Amino acid sequence: MRTFISVIFLLVVTAAAAFFAYGRFIQWSKEPLLIDPAQVVEFPADTGLEKLSATLHKQKVVSNAHLFRFWVRFFSDYKKFQAGTYRFEGEISPAYVAQLFIRGEIYSPVVYELTIPEGFTISRLAARLERDKISSREDFLSLAKDETLLKELGIPSSSIEGYLYPATYPFLEMPDARAVIARAVRTFWEKLPPDYEEQVKARGLDLNQAVTFASLIELETANDAERNLISEVIWNRFKDKAALGIDAAIIYGIKDYDGDIKNRHLADASNPYNLRIHPGLPPTAIGSPSRKSLLAVLTPSNEGYYYYVVDVEKGKHHHFSKSLSEHNRYVRKLVKVRRQQRREARRQERLKK
Repeated sequence: MRTFISVIFLLVVTAAAAFFAYGRFIQWSKEPLLIDPAQVVEFPADTGLEKLSATLHKQKVVSNAHLFRFWVRFFSDYKKFQAGTYRFEGEISPAYVAQLFIRGEIYSPVVYELTIPEGFTISRLAARLERDKISSREDFLSLAKDETLLKELGIPSSSIEGYLYPATYPFLEMPDARAVIARAVRTFWEKLPPDYEEQVKARGLDLNQAVTFASLIELETANDAERNLISEVIWNRFKDKAALGIDAAIIYGIKDYDGDIKNRHLADASNPYNLRIHPGLPPTAIGSPSRKSLLAVLTPSNEGYYYYVVDVEKGKHHHFSKSLSEHNRYVRKLVKVRRQQRREARRQERLKK
């Protein structure tokens, strides 16, 4: 009798130990391991499970090679593991590692990354691509106005200006100019707010006019709180068929701009982007507008503003005015400060000599 009880006790203890080990085994498979720095693991075809487990342990992707091997045998399917290069980073559990191999989420390293900032122009992008040996400046600018390409991409303009969505674009293989343009334009269409064309049409604009409008907002302010205010001023002047007076557009139309708008530039009627002379919107956009600026076209403020000028007391902010007399007062203030700054700059230059 005692022997029987001892056997039963031993079986119970063994079962309990096995149950505990099983539970601990399952828990281990779900416990994330911090992988830092990131590890790139090569998994060639015909690699055995034992070798893969040893490699994962050596590169600290799993904490125990034997446990991983046993877990895959009993709870996964090694035959479904797909060969390739894998990248592991952050907190990842052994079970998740196995899932990545089964899903075949193969790592492809980025060979080139391009950032198009908000407000970037095709001229500046052309210079960057030439620097990165992707395309010559001339070839890119020529392609930017290629009628066949514009039609293929559905761009209702004479240029891709305004339709290259500002974002960071990783490439898994070196792109050419056409691939860069196609990727950025595709993203523009993806990011365009829902029913945007219908909404701007209801306001009397076609899509290209709206994109051009948004680019003016983008180039005039980087302050989100001002986008709707800038939009209101443009709308008010646009409806009155008054010159918009936006210097960012004038600059866009000046060939070899050196950083200083001169009186001859302001009086140059041959510049179609001279919005101090020509009323309405410019012929094309003047840079890449963000989604926020595209939306600002639809949501102008309603304060009665008709003018704005840089606020010298608030740096990159603007002062908005309803009357010309108030606007001129702030313009005179700005001119005075700018003259003082130029005099100080010349004084500092003399001291260096």
